[in-house]
Amino acid sequence: MAEDIQGLSRLLGRVRRLADDARDAERPLKAAGEVIRRSVEKNFRAQGRPRKWEKLASSTLGKRRRGRGRGGPQILVDTARLKNSIGYRLVTEGVEVGTNVRYAMRQHFGYPGGAGRGHSKTPARPILMVQSEDISTIADIFRRHVER
Repeated sequence: MAEDIQGLSRLLGRVRRLADDARDAERPLKAAGEVIRRSVEKNFRAQGRPRKWEKLASSTLGKRRRGRGRGGPQILVDTARLKNSIGYRLVTEGVEVGTNVRYAMRQHFGYPGGAGRGHSKTPARPILMVQSEDISTIADIFRRHVER
């Protein structure tokens, strides 16, 4: 009978710790969001990972050289607005990483083009890419959280 009570006591203690862990999930979620945000930053510095982004069109480079754009030859970094807008936030289901810049989807997924001004073809240049090393880093974050 005493063993049953001790076992029940240990079980209840573990359940309490699990409940505390669930309430304290904010810390590892924020850490995971930061891992992904930094990884996206690396994507910009590397000009695409794991595959490099398609080079800029010569017309785009020409506009930049004539002063109609402020940036150099670096892809997706004319003003750095998109690059600097990447962030994360905690949501009910976990963490969201993204941007509020309207043209981000067009840059990420590409655009086939069409007739008229502003409808030129845009190659897909995946921005929000999670790398395999990010997955293992995030797994380590949560493993440490659960094992503490």
